[in-house]
This record gives sequence, structure tokens and C-alpha cells, in this order.
Amino acid sequence: MRAPWHSYGFVTQMPHMAPGEKLSEVELLKQLAAYQWESIARMLERKPSEIASDQGDRLYGSVIDVEVHFAPQHGLEVFGEDADVHVRNRVTLYAKKFVEGLFVIDDREIPDSLVATIKSRDDMASLRTSWACMTNAFIVRSGGNVKLKVFKPAGIDEERVEPMRSTPAGIRLQGRAQETGEVEPLGGPEGIALRDVRPQERIVYTIVPESDLNGAGLVYFARYEAMMNYGERIFLCQHLATPVSNELVACLSTEHRRALFFANASATDRVEARVSATLLPPGRFEPRQIPGGYRTPFKLDFRIDLYRESDGTLMASSRVRKALNVPGSAKAVWNEASRLLRALGVEPDAGKENR
Repeated sequence: MRAPWHSYGFVTQMPHMAPGEKLSEVELLKQLAAYQWESIARMLERKPSEIASDQGDRLYGSVIDVEVHFAPQHGLEVFGEDADVHVRNRVTLYAKKFVEGLFVIDDREIPDSLVATIKSRDDMASLRTSWACMTNAFIVRSGGNVKLKVFKPAGIDEERVEPMRSTPAGIRLQGRAQETGEVEPLGGPEGIALRDVRPQERIVYTIVPESDLNGAGLVYFARYEAMMNYGERIFLCQHLATPVSNELVACLSTEHRRALFFANASATDRVEARVSATLLPPGRFEPRQIPGGYRTPFKLDFRIDLYRESDGTLMASSRVRKALNVPGSAKAVWNEASRLLRALGVEPDAGKENR
């Protein structure tokens, strides 16, 4: 049988939110990963905590890649406090050791007729609503976080759904990135490179076991994105000729992220974030239709790589596009954004509110 589409959802409350009264991308990714693991458990007809190898070792779903894209009518601000977040998820097995999951995300119920049109990951880009993709490997944690082994779950030979015949895109993208160092760009117009005026000053994040490790003692994949956000903030606030404020950074809202994961780290390690960014000024993008009087003076495309400080191992790479969605009341942030544009030789837009 073909894999079914499962229905999930939650109401956004303070634990799900980031500064700026919007849904936190990090917390959303946690929710999506939990839904995917539940879908995997349903496929295997057992509790999530009972997924184990033939040898009886507890298995976990290590994330190989994740891609999330927010539709023009959404933006994280739309999923603010008390918003309904509806999610449909389908998982498919590959080689009995990997799972590809597809997600459709909306602030309204998602009809069966919509998900019925989705045959593969390639179909996601044509959706008019928000979506995500995630690839997992079944792994055993043995002897620490540095070396993780891939296993097949017990009972998986009794296939309950039709397996994938071709290699999942996440596995292909991860392998290509490991071989070449390149991460497939998000596409779109060319931007203005932001010059790092302090390249000699590394951006280093110290792993915090109380918040960065999951129940298995592994650095959780969603916390990689949190580390990337930290790197972006330090880069923008401390490494530019015209640095920006934390208030401006809080107005950045993810539109599209593609992230690949390669390695974990011990609880006592530190992570170096290497960040580069380009700015899309007015006229190089279509404004989003986000209700609430937001204005978008520019967008930023980031490339972030995370390295394990102890041995220089590449842990993760990401490309992400973020819009600076400024509330109508945040005039200081709007003026700050205008100063940055002028410093780059760009005349700011008059800044009509997104309606």
C-alpha cells in the first residue's frame, strides 16, 4: 500500500514562539521531527520508544537533511500566538535504514485532495502553501556522539508500505555537499555581498547540555539551526562595517531553509559558525502579503557552516533566506535598515506596508 498522509497540529503558544511574537522556526522543526517519528512508529506498528534494532538496541532518527519553505501568504508572523498550525505528514522507507518525510503546513485544515496531488519531493515546490521535507537515518548511539552507526529497525522486513525505489534527495544532497563542499543554492535574484570586516574573529558557540542535547544525549538537529541563528546574529551585530542591533535581528523571518547534517558533537565541545551573507535590496524581490502592517526593506541570504572545534569536523551546512519583516510600530528598526542600505549604496524604498 502507498504510505498514508497523517494529520497533526498544534496551537501556537509562548513555548513555540520567538521574539517578535512569531512562531519559532527551531520549535517548529522540533514539532515536525516529533510528528515524523510518530508516523514512522505507526508504519512499524509500535510505540516510538519501542523502535529498536534486531539486536535490541534503541534506535533514534538522526536527521540527514531538512528543507522548509513558507508560502508568500504565511511568514512566521502569521503563525503567531493562538494561531492554528495544521500539518500533514507522509513517510516512505528507503533501503530499510532511511526515511523520507514530506510535510504540508497551513493555518487552515489541509484537504485530502491537496495531498493526493503530491507523488514525490519534487512536487512540493509547486504547492501554494507552506511545506517541509526531512530525511532520517536509523542510528544507534554507542560509545559517544562522535561515531553513530546506521541500523535497520527490527521487523522492517515485513514491509507495510511501498518502499522508495530511488535514492532520496536528502541523501544525494548530503553526499554531494560532503564531496564538493557545495550546498545547492535556493535560487532567486543576485544580492549584494556583506563584507566581514572582522574575519579574524571566530564565531564560537559553546554547547549547553541543558538545552542543546536531547533525551538520547545527542546534540539535537533543531539546535543546529539555533546555533546558526546565533552565528547570523553575531555576524550582523559585530562583523559588519555598519553593524545592526539585536532588535533588527529579531525582525528576521525565515522564508526558505535548506540544511544538511553530517556529524554530532560531545556535550563538552564547542562549535564554530562560519557565516556569509548577501542582501537583496528593494526591487529585487516581490513583497509578501503578510497581514498586520509589516514592511520589508530587504532580505538576506545566508550560507552557514558549523564545525566541531575539537577536530575541525564539518557538522552541518545551510542556506537560508530571511526577510526583515518590520512591524509598523518599530520605526527605529526601519531607520536602522535604511542606514544599512545607504551604507551599501542603495536608496531605501518608501516602505509601503504589506497588506
